[in-house]
Amino acid sequence: MTRTPVYFLSHGGPNIMEDYDHPAYKKLQEIGREITQKVKPKAVVVFSAHWQASPTSIQVNTAELTDLIYDYYGFPDHYYKVKYPNVGSKELSSRVLSALKAANIPATGVSRGLDHGVFAPFTVAFDPKTNPLNVPLVQVSLFDSDDADQHYRLGEAMQGLREQGVAVIVSGMAVHNLRDMWQAMQRPAQIWNV
Repeated sequence: MTRTPVYFLSHGGPNIMEDYDHPAYKKLQEIGREITQKVKPKAVVVFSAHWQASPTSIQVNTAELTDLIYDYYGFPDHYYKVKYPNVGSKELSSRVLSALKAANIPATGVSRGLDHGVFAPFTVAFDPKTNPLNVPLVQVSLFDSDDADQHYRLGEAMQGLREQGVAVIVSGMAVHNLRDMWQAMQRPAQIWNV
């Protein structure tokens, strides 16, 4: 088996699920088809910018069945009723925890739902009716830090999983804190977002 690719899905808000005319919508669908029809992973490990554990440790979702986390506000009511079918894997989450331990990255298993950084772009990329993912999905946190070296080591720790047919998907945006972004628009540009 060849090593699976790594994907980055820039998702924006949950409204991407209904923004059919946005170029990102069609691109997410294209990426989703590539993953299900060409890559055909045995499982998926996903990292979302919306889950940060601590500055020094990682958390891995070990639950097989979870609800969704509607981690946004101010949207119409139907955005809080969205469902996305997903099944975790105790075996895969155990392999992730082992890989992190081997890389000397402190990590613990937790039971947690999928946040919109996962279910919003996945609903578009892996539409349950037209292009279902149909493989186990395990979400892993990021560090609660901006330390690039820590996150690089986290990526390195996942390399062995890619050789076992597990696709790695990362979800977020280059500048993700919308409150800071909106405030920055009212004052001189900050060095990190120019």
